[in-house]
Amino acid sequence: MAVGLGLEYGVVRLQQTTVEQVVAGRALSEQVAMLLDSAAVAVEHIGSSSVIGLLAKPIVDLAVGVRDVGVVDGVVELLQTDGWIYRGDAGSAGGHVFVLEELPWYRIAHLHVVDAEGSQWRNYLTLRDRLRADPSARERYARVKSELAERHPNDRAAYTDGKDDVVRSLLDNSPGSIA
Repeated sequence: MAVGLGLEYGVVRLQQTTVEQVVAGRALSEQVAMLLDSAAVAVEHIGSSSVIGLLAKPIVDLAVGVRDVGVVDGVVELLQTDGWIYRGDAGSAGGHVFVLEELPWYRIAHLHVVDAEGSQWRNYLTLRDRLRADPSARERYARVKSELAERHPNDRAAYTDGKDDVVRSLLDNSPGSIA
């Protein structure tokens, strides 16, 4: 997947999302959808890596919506056979989390398995759609992300936690939001 994707664990580096990266994300989501077949209601490319021109870590983010998040053993097995590494259940902070590595400790994708009827799923799609449609939301989000990346270049957890307020605000002010 040589389109500029990949990042070492713990490192925060931002770049503008390219058309090629969005195409790679779409292809990866289609691959996962085919792999999971009826085990998934839907697979979506989400987050900054799905918005052309937005500052993002060079990592594809995917969300998988399932009917019953309490019974994910089959999904875990299928994803692991395709090279996804299961990182556990992060609950409301990301659902069941998987990473895809190109090399050891060099991530190219994250995948979140969540309830297709739940707020996490709706929020993932609402935020993505807002960022795609609203230039002022993109600018605001990019500014916060840039400041956080500068402050926390080697602390991904602090970077991620630092985005909580702006994400919540973007969701709360989205048309039709139920965040």
